[in-house]
Amino acid sequence: MHRPSLAQAAPAGKVRVHRRGFALFKPLALVLELSRFTLVLCLRFPRLQTEQKLKEIQRWADRALQILQVDVDVQGARPAPGAHLVVANHVSWLDILVLQSQLPGVFVAKAEVRRWPLIGTLAQRCSTIFVDRRSRLSARDMVDGAFKAFDQGYAVIAFPEGTSTDGTGLNAFHANVFEGAISAQIATLPVTLRYMDTQTGLTCQAAPFTGEMSLAFSLRKVMARSTIQVRVHMGDAIPAQGQTRKSVSIQAHLQIRTRLESFNRTSP
Repeated sequence: MHRPSLAQAAPAGKVRVHRRGFALFKPLALVLELSRFTLVLCLRFPRLQTEQKLKEIQRWADRALQILQVDVDVQGARPAPGAHLVVANHVSWLDILVLQSQLPGVFVAKAEVRRWPLIGTLAQRCSTIFVDRRSRLSARDMVDGAFKAFDQGYAVIAFPEGTSTDGTGLNAFHANVFEGAISAQIATLPVTLRYMDTQTGLTCQAAPFTGEMSLAFSLRKVMARSTIQVRVHMGDAIPAQGQTRKSVSIQAHLQIRTRLESFNRTSP
């Protein structure tokens, strides 16, 4: 199996500035974009090659972020397209759009996402790997699904915390997320996400999707803002050779925690 290099660099600190001043049109624009992408998934996806599918996913994620007026500041070296495991801290449903806009691939998601209106259908058609962490069989299926995705040349994207936080700290990682990468001898890329308010420079309070908050309520909070920026820090790739899932998990956790602490120190 061909394993692309993780050495391709992306310009650090480049911010894509999106349109301002159309808050009233956000809901309609987002529905239209979701509808357009649903048609792409239903009509075109079955005929597309892997690279073409990833480009369509990336294009959709980027358009959705533009509609939501979320700016993305990328720091560090971005991997070349291909098979690798991407792990990130989890703050919001926005994380999915942000990561797909930069590192398109197959997501590992909690099983209940499958039941979300429309989003669940989109996730299934994008080959999302669903996992119920309470089930050993489901965890085994996740590893098998990741291995299959790697073999087809996809990146696999996961949130090892298994839950979301306010973005200032980091919970312990579930090591089983890393099992597929170890089995396939695929490198792991730690990515750190931090949502900021561009007006205040402080942590953005609208972005976190935590606790018992409903998706509809969270969506309304995000749509009401036009000053959200997410800082995306690409860490150092961790090779699988000679490692265990636990050792890779520890290294990835350390990289992300260290970067979050750095963000906290530099915030006003």
